[in-house]
Amino acid sequence: MTHFLQHYTLSYTPLSPIHIGTGDSYEPTNYVIDDGTLYEFDTGGTITAFSNKDREDLLKIVNGQTSEQMLKSVQKFFYERREALKPWAINAIPVLKGVADYYGQRIGQTSNKEGDGKKVIAKLEIDRTAYNPINRQPVLFGSSIKGAIRTALLNQVNGKQPLSTADAQNFSLENLNSYERKARLREQNRVFPELNRRLFKITKGKFEFDPLRLLQISDAAWNENEQSPSTQVLVSVNRKKELKRDKHGNEIFSQAEKNENLCKLLESVPAWRYRAFSGHLNLQNIDGLKNSGKTPNPELVFKIEKIAQFCSKHYLPILKAEMKDMRTRGFLDNEWDKSIQGLLEKMTDKLLSGRAFILRVGRHSGAESVTIDGVRHIKIMNGNPEYQSKTKTLWLAANDPKQRTNLLPFGWLLVEIHSHDAPVSEFQELAELCQLHNKSMQSWIEKQVTQKQEFIQKRKEAEAKRQEEKFEIEKIKQKEYQDQQDKLSV
Repeated sequence: MTHFLQHYTLSYTPLSPIHIGTGDSYEPTNYVIDDGTLYEFDTGGTITAFSNKDREDLLKIVNGQTSEQMLKSVQKFFYERREALKPWAINAIPVLKGVADYYGQRIGQTSNKEGDGKKVIAKLEIDRTAYNPINRQPVLFGSSIKGAIRTALLNQVNGKQPLSTADAQNFSLENLNSYERKARLREQNRVFPELNRRLFKITKGKFEFDPLRLLQISDAAWNENEQSPSTQVLVSVNRKKELKRDKHGNEIFSQAEKNENLCKLLESVPAWRYRAFSGHLNLQNIDGLKNSGKTPNPELVFKIEKIAQFCSKHYLPILKAEMKDMRTRGFLDNEWDKSIQGLLEKMTDKLLSGRAFILRVGRHSGAESVTIDGVRHIKIMNGNPEYQSKTKTLWLAANDPKQRTNLLPFGWLLVEIHSHDAPVSEFQELAELCQLHNKSMQSWIEKQVTQKQEFIQKRKEAEAKRQEEKFEIEKIKQKEYQDQQDKLSV
């Protein structure tokens, strides 16, 4: 018997750092970095941690005139009181050494000057990755996973074909001149929706014809050891894919590489976390249904194995090409390179049979990963904008803004498919590989366990001191009140 709804469990192993942005960030007034760790605290923790004098001093700073100096003073104020704040942390995240040094050198300082000489204050926001607000653990949005799958399926159906004349007519280009028409055709945010409708044979406004409506993917929840840190803080850096030199023989750098202010501090899920996320996939089987004219085209109804195979077919060549570019420039981390190549060899059967697939999600996934072969026209900002089929630069995960070796790409995921009603077997080679890459994290975990006990004691002492201060203030108020009553009685 064929079931109408087929259920699967998906296991996700990050192969490289992953950052799925939400617009949320850590501000220097709700975190401090010390001894390789970011300590996050909330308003309640701040109030409790600070003495009365601290609170009065902070009030004086923020009540002053809004200026760059005020911002620097606020940053410096929190940093200088980091020892008092740390015991009240609601979250602790490991920070790469280069990022910690970057923070320590810039907190409360002027970070740089722009081309016109204007000073730039180091704001030091850290973009947060998507997370569950209840347990503060990261999540992979089902919409992100499904969007990446849609791109791969569209790429397969398109078969590297260029835009047709019919596509051009659908984009309402008849009133544009030749240059504007070519530019519009190359704008991927306009091309993609039209291709989605044409390739998947979706009548405009008819959602029921979309083959991916048969696919439901849940958000993927964090599924790892509670003591292991679920994220880390790193910096994204921009590097040119090809070595270019000027007429004097000097290397030409990208604008983002020359200006450190364009680098971003990112909270990311680390690479090599064995099956760190798990989620569910439901696939509707409409094979036995009569064609009512309200279902997707039968040729575009994808089985789970085909979905997996087409995803790997799209993303695996992009992964290999990016690794080659990084390897050629000397950017790629050698250990990561060896591990990925070894893993891909060991799981060839899984990829070919559709029991697992490669996917790319999140920020800095690269324009090639989110566009389609044949109609890929990527806007290159180089003086006058131009459109090409490949990007000129890479955004990579680094320890510090100046790093040029041992870098990692962003966004790569290994997804394993398990039947919902069958036990999940271990992928021993992958588990051992992940364990090998996470050995260095053990000392951080042990330090946090020890600190937790110390912080509990410090919180008790701080609470006792606060109650004592409160009692003393009440005594003074009562005495003042009694003195006033005595004067009135006289």
